[in-house]
Amino acid sequence: MDSIIKVIIAEDNLEAQEIIVAFMNPLQHFEVIGIADNGESLLHLNINLKPDLIIADIDMPKLNGIESIASCLKVNPNLKFIYTTAFDHYAVKAFDLNAVDYLVKPIKKERFYVALEKAKGLLIQEVNYKPILMIQMDRVSYFIKMEEIFFIEKENRKTVIHTAGRKYETNESLDNILSRLTSHFFRTHRSFIVNLDYLSHITVEGETYIAHLRGCSEQVYVSKLRINDLYKELS
Repeated sequence: MDSIIKVIIAEDNLEAQEIIVAFMNPLQHFEVIGIADNGESLLHLNINLKPDLIIADIDMPKLNGIESIASCLKVNPNLKFIYTTAFDHYAVKAFDLNAVDYLVKPIKKERFYVALEKAKGLLIQEVNYKPILMIQMDRVSYFIKMEEIFFIEKENRKTVIHTAGRKYETNESLDNILSRLTSHFFRTHRSFIVNLDYLSHITVEGETYIAHLRGCSEQVYVSKLRINDLYKELS
């Protein structure tokens, strides 16, 4: 998350859109980067703009707020969202999806600001948290900061984790390790997982795609089957 929290408003009622925008205009730490007037439009904005927070009306055309947010979370699992609605019987479903808050219309400014502060607190907490990958190696448990990992590769029967300071070997499979990594990591090849934060550029040598990482001199391969998915992930 940047210092500014990027917000998408999903609301099919123009007056409600204007009220929410007016509430948010004076706030320094929030920026409205897009407005969707239906659930399908929200899905597209979520993919293209990658918001930190969505404020979504539940009763929207095409896809309602429950359905559209569930789909958004598949693409953006760290997304935070606040629901708004004229009805209160959706509350249980809303909190089943871990909504930050649930606001019943007409929305009161003070209550709206309380919900935004909740979202801000959760986002700041995630930024300050440094995720750790724990592995076993020669009967020793190592705790590796994920932000220090350049890439992970399968080398013969071992899995090797490459960091700036050293290499760690484990008998765990790439699949098991990938399931415990954050969304910053991408499997570029059956034998490689890359930390996208370090990705500098990709070159092509013959039919081979090579990913180059900042601060790392070793080559990482990208398979032809994964190259288009990688470009989509980065776009």
